[in-house]
Amino acid sequence: MRRTIAIVVGALLVLGLAVYAVVRLASPHDAAAAVTAPKPATCADAYRVLKLAPSQISAANPVCLTQSLQLSGEVTGQVAEAYTVGQDSVAPTPMCAEPKRWSNFPQALLAFVAGGKAYRLRISAPGSSEHQAVTINSVSNVVELASISDPSQDWHQGTGKVALNADGITGSLDVNVLQDVSGAVPVHISGQWACGAPLPLPAFVASAPCANFYALNLLRAADVARMKKNACHAEGLAFSGDISAHLENALTDRAIAPTPGYGGDNYCGSVGEQYTATLKFSIGDESFLLDLGADQYPGVTAGRYTAQSGISVGVVLFLGHADPANHGEFVTDDQVFWVGSSGSFTVARDMKSGTVDATVIGLTSGSTVRIKGSWRCAA
Repeated sequence: MRRTIAIVVGALLVLGLAVYAVVRLASPHDAAAAVTAPKPATCADAYRVLKLAPSQISAANPVCLTQSLQLSGEVTGQVAEAYTVGQDSVAPTPMCAEPKRWSNFPQALLAFVAGGKAYRLRISAPGSSEHQAVTINSVSNVVELASISDPSQDWHQGTGKVALNADGITGSLDVNVLQDVSGAVPVHISGQWACGAPLPLPAFVASAPCANFYALNLLRAADVARMKKNACHAEGLAFSGDISAHLENALTDRAIAPTPGYGGDNYCGSVGEQYTATLKFSIGDESFLLDLGADQYPGVTAGRYTAQSGISVGVVLFLGHADPANHGEFVTDDQVFWVGSSGSFTVARDMKSGTVDATVIGLTSGSTVRIKGSWRCAA
């Protein structure tokens, strides 16, 4: 019996030693792999490789932006951060600002480290912003990768796609870029990029009527109190096309000096042979003024009127902002507006409300917006 137990114990001891040996053999390899696994490059890596001066590092830190880029092929590495850089230097530059409607997209120039070397990534999206996401499927001359230390290394022959988010300063890409040399190996770049930081919208209670307009335009407390009392009215307007939203409230603040006619503000009623109703509101991070105008001799009465902008104002939509220094009076952007091209609007018997079903077209861009539903400019 003792002999049997001794044999079993001996066998277990041998088996245990064998397992321990296997674990010991595997552990150094696994530990080494964990130690040598490259970490995604940060701005600190770029500062070190590019030997930035302390003053340059101080200037670069505020424009160091989060990225999520993977490079493979002739250049290999992962990028977690990059800073906005100049075209011909390593000095930091201001980050991209979100473009206004119909302004050109800003050029992204990002400095980062991949595989221990510094590179500059350029993304130059063509066209102008309409505050909507854009995908570019022809990336020739849109994406370029260049070595900062060796200007002769330039990967600019690109295929793939680049996506821009609605803000125009962040997006994604999935491209191959190639040097213009015989036998060149492409660099594949994929992931998320950013050349700026979208400003957060001011906080407001979404359920409170007109609250986004007050907050976005930084209106003073006294003006907000006045507008809450008499100026904010229920609407039922649907916007589609290049602006997509459902509008439930808008302002016509007749307590301050109204201005009738084209581009007027705070008017709701007749002026001689003309009728003007204006509504101001915010959608997303933008503010608008909707102007409904009719002209009829001897005076405008309840009925249907053309939305086409001509001798009569028709239906016009302006981009702009409310001036907090002037009681929230609307300031139109003379470069960004849409004029009525088809449809109509009605004025109800109370002369303070009605319906609209109109298509408006941007004069400088050709973009199209349809506005449909019910409106009101006074109680």
